[in-house]
Amino acid sequence: MKFFMDHKASPDWAVRQRIIILSLLWIAAIVTYLAVWGRPIALSDTIAMNLILLFGGIIGSYVFGAVWETNSARKVAVAQQAIEQGEADATVEVKP
Repeated sequence: MKFFMDHKASPDWAVRQRIIILSLLWIAAIVTYLAVWGRPIALSDTIAMNLILLFGGIIGSYVFGAVWETNSARKVAVAQQAIEQGEADATVEVKP
């Protein structure tokens, strides 16, 4: 059974997407509950505000984490290609 977007991502990203989407749904459910049925006290307001900030943090980490990983993979691919073409010296000289 496919869960969310497993077919569009590598296995490690499929797990990350699952965790992220479930976290965002959980946060949205709690904020909705507090907005509709929560008591109008400062604690409910504080919880809702922090959950909304957590929501934004998760989305930001997901987007910038993906960009960071893509850039790292690209640099590794370029370095590997240079080594395979013989343009880079990959030897390590060890001096006593």
